[in-house]
Amino acid sequence: MRVKLSTSLKETERYFQEQFADQSDFRVKPLNLDGTEYRLFYFDTLIDSELVQNYVLKPLLSRPHDPVHDVVSILDYTETASFQEAVHAIMYGKTVLQRSGEAKLHLLGTDVKKERSINIPTNERVLRGANEAFIENLDTNLNLMRKLINSTDFVVKTYTIGRLSQTKVAMMYIKTIADMASVEEVDRRLRSIDIDYIDAPGEIDELIKENKYAFFPQTLTTERPDRARANLMEGKVVVATAGSPDVVILPVSFWSFFQSEDDYQNGWLLGSIFRVLRLCCFFIAMGLPALYVTVSSFNPQMLPINFVNTLQSSLKYVTFPPFVEALSMMLLLEILREATIRLASPVGQTIGVVGGIVVGTVVVQSNLVSNTMVITAALTGLASFVMPSYEMSGAARLLSYPALLISAVFGLFGLAFFFMIICTHLCSINTLGLSYYKPPFSLSDAKDTLFRAPTWSLTKRPKATAPSNRTRMRNPRGWKR
Repeated sequence: MRVKLSTSLKETERYFQEQFADQSDFRVKPLNLDGTEYRLFYFDTLIDSELVQNYVLKPLLSRPHDPVHDVVSILDYTETASFQEAVHAIMYGKTVLQRSGEAKLHLLGTDVKKERSINIPTNERVLRGANEAFIENLDTNLNLMRKLINSTDFVVKTYTIGRLSQTKVAMMYIKTIADMASVEEVDRRLRSIDIDYIDAPGEIDELIKENKYAFFPQTLTTERPDRARANLMEGKVVVATAGSPDVVILPVSFWSFFQSEDDYQNGWLLGSIFRVLRLCCFFIAMGLPALYVTVSSFNPQMLPINFVNTLQSSLKYVTFPPFVEALSMMLLLEILREATIRLASPVGQTIGVVGGIVVGTVVVQSNLVSNTMVITAALTGLASFVMPSYEMSGAARLLSYPALLISAVFGLFGLAFFFMIICTHLCSINTLGLSYYKPPFSLSDAKDTLFRAPTWSLTKRPKATAPSNRTRMRNPRGWKR
């Protein structure tokens, strides 16, 4: 029920006292300045008292009869006649001011600014390029993006999602490049979210993606402003959430998860080599343990005779069959990875190194697994770390278990059938109505997917995101005649 704002200060005070009856840090400060009465409503744990003292109280003391908007010298100033809006403003750290006889509330931005400084990226390290990362403050993140894209075409739309959390969410895009159909679809999906509490961008990802049960990530998550800018320049949409140092990028294709900022900083030849290496590591992380089981149990004739003899000799005294030893080593690798992540940094690194060496040595000496399986597990783990996207790395690790199982039952035929299913599944995924996986059969499609073509040849934006303006460069080497 909507409550009408009264000109009576006592009525307003009674309403706020009812709303914040259980809040011990809620304060009401009555003021009588030269016969004019005022009321201040605020949380003393959220406001900057020095700001209130210098820019609200002192100006009011000197000019108590002048209009409030002419007296207070605070940039974040708005007026409202809505109690609901005022309640949310108080919860965000603003001070609400009312003058006797006025049926309006003055919302003053006096919230205390406490945030960590802009730091270097911790999850997406690069050799060359910018060393700034997003932080948990949404306004600071938008400030970083505004500085990187100094254009009036750069648009930011804000939302408030969560009935209880009232989380601020921002959608960013470049209106002259982005496909407006995709922008409107993201806008519609964000507005349709009805939830009590939302925190991380990962939750927004699950709420707005089309294929709910897809194995592969359908949005790209990054903590790097320069990577977010690069994707905006390709016509994509970026969604940022207050309280999280990560942003979500969409729509994306399968190939987007193998691109890194280093590819564009170190020359096209080196960038192409590293990109092909990441694609190979994706298949290694997903299929190498399954291939080991296939070769050991079903098709040893695929290998040279010397390699077969070495493999058979390493398996001669092993207690468990290849499937069990591969499964146990993969689970052990996951345990070590989780232990390394959850523990404090110095301790986690020690546990990872020492645990890997000790456990690997003991299991081989105890004849629980073979030397070849230890090498396979180590190579699988390293391959999963090569991919720049944690989400795609997690998908590859997750899919390695059904690949292992089907290979243990059907051998090489089962492994080939598994990869056919994966390709079919990839082709069935859509993001915002666009194809998620398009094989790069033509040179134009492969320019920035399978390899990284020279910068001067990337004159068109990728078709994958359907940008409204595909022209990226007009005369990249105009100096040459």
